[in-house]
Amino acid sequence: FILFAPGFLVWSLLERDLRLPPLVAPAIWLALSLCLTPLWFLWNSTFSMRLTQSVLRLEMVALVLLTGWTVLRRKSFTRAPKWLLMSMIGMLALVSLTRVLQIRGVALPLWVDSLHHTLLVRVVSETGRIPTSLEPYMPVAQLVYHWGFHTLVAAWRGLADLELPAALLWSGQALNALIALQMYALGAYLLHSPRAGVLAAGIVGLLSLLPAYYVTWGRYTQLTGLLVLPALIIASLALADHRCQSWRLTALVSLLVAGLVLIHYQVLTFYVTFMVAYGLVALQRVRWIGRLIPRFALAAVGAILLAFPWVIEMIRHVIVPVAQQPGVLAGPASYNSIDWRLLQSGNQPVLFVLAALSALLAFWQRRWLVITIVLWVGLLLVLANPTVLGLPPSWFVTNHTVQIMLFVPVGVLVAYGVHESLRWFGRILPPTSQRVLRVAAWTALGALALLGTWQLRSVINPATELATPADRRAIEWAIAQTPVDARWLVNSTHWVNGSPRGTDGGWWLLPLGGRWVTTPPAVYIYGAPAYKQQVEALNRRIAALQPADQAALEQLVRDERIDYIFIGQRGGPIKPDLLWGNPRFLPIYDEDGVTIFAVRQEP
Repeated sequence: FILFAPGFLVWSLLERDLRLPPLVAPAIWLALSLCLTPLWFLWNSTFSMRLTQSVLRLEMVALVLLTGWTVLRRKSFTRAPKWLLMSMIGMLALVSLTRVLQIRGVALPLWVDSLHHTLLVRVVSETGRIPTSLEPYMPVAQLVYHWGFHTLVAAWRGLADLELPAALLWSGQALNALIALQMYALGAYLLHSPRAGVLAAGIVGLLSLLPAYYVTWGRYTQLTGLLVLPALIIASLALADHRCQSWRLTALVSLLVAGLVLIHYQVLTFYVTFMVAYGLVALQRVRWIGRLIPRFALAAVGAILLAFPWVIEMIRHVIVPVAQQPGVLAGPASYNSIDWRLLQSGNQPVLFVLAALSALLAFWQRRWLVITIVLWVGLLLVLANPTVLGLPPSWFVTNHTVQIMLFVPVGVLVAYGVHESLRWFGRILPPTSQRVLRVAAWTALGALALLGTWQLRSVINPATELATPADRRAIEWAIAQTPVDARWLVNSTHWVNGSPRGTDGGWWLLPLGGRWVTTPPAVYIYGAPAYKQQVEALNRRIAALQPADQAALEQLVRDERIDYIFIGQRGGPIKPDLLWGNPRFLPIYDEDGVTIFAVRQEP
């Protein structure tokens, strides 16, 4: 209900001016729901109202009743062909199976981003409001990080009584599986063929390493934004092509843009870049361009009004400072590197080659919507590499962020190429051979789907699994047995741009237990400059510890008034040998390779 019902209710008011292929409407429902929940949290927070667990459950009851009433009042639903319905059910089942198998045995969400996602979900759950402040957990009083995903997980967690790690892992994988539905919708709409849509869904859901690999990074916010993007593109094209100004389509675009403002800033940039590409392709129709600008200007005004409280915060705390000091957007060249290993992993090289061939076919056939996709990719690469225009590199949109979203255009392009190839063979073959071709094609696609399911059953990079089951048991023990105000020393190392990251499960003591740790989650950078410098200086001292640096360790413990030291299974610069036998450090937990030491305070 959280994923589809809110969007369905709004859709039932706006659907009249939008004609869609079969089974595309649920993708619009999903995208709308992903946007409406953050907007609901935003306006409740603006008026100092809290969406507590009891309030959320009352709203869920109302949502169920209203949805049931709306369904009963509808005269009919658009019916999908049986082959299409069964194909999509089977596709979603296989994609969902891969996403479930991928997290088997995972103790806690993975890598760096997952920690601050967990902390933000915790803050939303406890306050019932958007996470503009991380106090008392961290001295970050004005957080301008995109938080739309976190309100969604907090809502699900409140309704289902899930533990924090389970809420993040399962919601992330559920959203990841639904990318197949969104890619079907985008492919079916852009290519004017449900069969092409099924191909796009299968290519991205079962053959492409991305976005399945997002789980190993904890890249849940960008994933949520990319679930909204296909529906927003569909709604925008419908608004552009409608014979007259449509308030329904304008409202639909405004809602989706407003939600994307709260979910992910970079994906919003990807959308704007797509519309620029679409406008460039449409320059051949001068009169049509004249109506494009006012329609989207009106939709933009609507989006600003819908997200107005947060837009004001962004203007005050981001846009104005950047306008005053544009240099803050510049990033080091090393931060904009391309991950060639990721490009060459799994089926990625084959998919890129097929996408390139499909692009050539689109130019030959003059398929302008497909050419728009090709131009979109080109503009994104320029956006990530502004040095080609004589501008400095930026940390805002990098090669990595573009690289890991290319599955969207690549999925559509490959689906187009395969679909057109099958149509061509179907035209040149005699009728009896056409039936054989159809059977052979569906058999081959089914085999590829099963092969993809097998390939994607396990995608996690062990290097990103910082916390083990033994670490989690130790964390639960520490939460139960140590004071809330205790100060913890945990292992850390250098990460990117001078920021540190934890190296074992001890890093999770803050988001799970609310404990102060020497290495806070990465959102510490939104704190005051003095706090940011303090965190980074402290962690440089930790990362520099050597196996024989007992004196340096004791001085660090003394300077930071440390009460406990957590050494997890993965370990780090702080070795147990530095502490065993030292009367100042008392071992109070030692199981399965995880050790916790209490620090004897000096008189």
